[in-house]
Amino acid sequence: MSHPELKQLMRVEKLFDTGKLDEALEVLNDESHFEGLSLQQKSYFQFLKGLILFYLNKGEDLINLGEKIYKEGQDRNDNLQSFDGLWFIITGLAIAGKFEEAFNFFKEIESVIKSISNVSKEIISQRKVRLSVTKAFVGLHGGKVDLVEKSLEWILDSQEKFDKSFEIVWANLIMGSYLVRVKSNFDLSREHFKKALSLAKEIKFNHFWIALCQIYFGGYYESIGEMDKSLKYYIKGLKLFKKMKNNAYIAFLLSNMGILYSEMGEYELAVEHLEESINLYEQNPHSLFDIETPIENLISLAFEHGDNERAQKYFHRLEKIYNQKRNDRIEILYKFDKALILKTSSRIRDKAKAEELFKELIETDTIFFDLIIKAHIHLCDILLTEYRIENNIEVLNELNYYISRLLDIAEKQHSYLVFCETFILQAKIALLNFDVKSARLFLTRAQKIAESYSMKRLAMKISYEHDELLRKTKMWENLKTSEVSLSERLEFTGLNEQMEDMVKRRMIEVPEISKEVPVMLLILTEGGNLLFSKKFMEDFSFEDDILGGFLTTINYFISEVFSEGLDRAVFGEYTLLMMPAQPFLTCYIFKGASYFAHHKIKNFLDSIQNDNLIWQSLQNFFQKSKSVQAHSIPSLESLIIEIFVEKKN
Repeated sequence: MSHPELKQLMRVEKLFDTGKLDEALEVLNDESHFEGLSLQQKSYFQFLKGLILFYLNKGEDLINLGEKIYKEGQDRNDNLQSFDGLWFIITGLAIAGKFEEAFNFFKEIESVIKSISNVSKEIISQRKVRLSVTKAFVGLHGGKVDLVEKSLEWILDSQEKFDKSFEIVWANLIMGSYLVRVKSNFDLSREHFKKALSLAKEIKFNHFWIALCQIYFGGYYESIGEMDKSLKYYIKGLKLFKKMKNNAYIAFLLSNMGILYSEMGEYELAVEHLEESINLYEQNPHSLFDIETPIENLISLAFEHGDNERAQKYFHRLEKIYNQKRNDRIEILYKFDKALILKTSSRIRDKAKAEELFKELIETDTIFFDLIIKAHIHLCDILLTEYRIENNIEVLNELNYYISRLLDIAEKQHSYLVFCETFILQAKIALLNFDVKSARLFLTRAQKIAESYSMKRLAMKISYEHDELLRKTKMWENLKTSEVSLSERLEFTGLNEQMEDMVKRRMIEVPEISKEVPVMLLILTEGGNLLFSKKFMEDFSFEDDILGGFLTTINYFISEVFSEGLDRAVFGEYTLLMMPAQPFLTCYIFKGASYFAHHKIKNFLDSIQNDNLIWQSLQNFFQKSKSVQAHSIPSLESLIIEIFVEKKN
């Protein structure tokens, strides 16, 4: 081939490496550039073209290229080329959302890879990694999530042995996503995302992967309710994908950002991003992502803000899609938005039809659980409105029934934000009947779950709600004996506001919480006997009768409160926070809010259990039924100061 043509093709690498994917693709689309290439050169540039189509999310084009490469490989009896062609076909089908068709090709490609010969072990190993990662990707998005761990375990366990490549970056991203979506292991998922980003910065043609890492980090923070952090990562990703002119991912990010802005109460920004996303999806119809999602979110958002004209406009667009391509997701989206329209009507008859439609939806056997969860929330909202008007016990019972179902599906689908918010809803309903103990139990369970899954904003909200309830216990006792109306009770509970937050998916408002003032730390045995005590307020005199009162109160709460699942109690101006580490019970006494106190006591228990000297010493004193003095375990004293006492500047 002529020197200028080869030079032009060599320029493709530079364009690709600098993120100019569209320019690189334009050169590779000119078939005349391939004339005169050796088979090895042609295969290399065909592979680059396939990667670019993959990165640009052009599924149908990738399928066509894969079929061409596969045929050429078959004609020449070149199994390595046949493998590459099949890999592009599978990847293209997955990108186009045709997962069942993609699954059908795995048997053939596995057969082909076994027949590859006359190439190095490194090349075979690379193709095996590529195949396993792709199988995990198709499994995760195609509803066969059991394939993820099976396919990736052998790669990730020995990833340091492999060359740094996009396949290893991809493997970490898929595993991280799997851990968030299926296992709800948020901490470990974040480690995989961090590993992916670190590797992406070291590989060739890395712009796409660095940008993709921003999306995964954004999704991670969105999952734990950190919407502001999520938005920052989405904005980073958007800038990078715009540089690459990658419209498919730009549309996806705009849609995600639109949802975040709606949750943050930024209506105009939300509409702007969702509408821009819809326009881009129309230009890229064959994609892993779909136009229906931003349309549905725009309909919901418009109705929530009383913008019925815009809502109707986009509902007609959804209706047009519904009439053109019937599938399970479109069917559910259409029914859901039709129910929303009826729900917002002022006519009682329409609201009754909406209730029927939501009930029909939640009985649907489908994998689109996000919509089923939203249908439950809207149904509960309708029933709460009905109860508010009629004050009918049957309606309240029905509301509690669907709340229980909402909890069940939210837990099964690992939707822990909804799960915890529903516990808060239950707590407020319990208060309607002056059942303070049940309300506190719901809040305690909710906070444990929020803490377990690193949902800091939600944990802070729940802790604040619990503290407020403790402070108002006397008020609820007085209300119980008075003839307070239902509307007044609803106002006191904040039930309407909680329901509205769930319907509108509002971002969790973090209350201002100051650090607590430490008063005393106690370690007790399971029987309630005092093993160790540490005072933090030296200028405060703990007389024997006061300390005795504390211990009497603590013993009461161990037997009557803590045994039932509660973790805190109020004793005058003090709060007692309790946490077990068998065979001990640690009680932290302080003034002020309990959120940071909770983290301190947990940190303390983790620390003493991980310190063999301290833990064994406590066990020895316990077995001998002796009290622990400060000088008995010096390292315990210093650990307590380090954790509980704020350092002064």
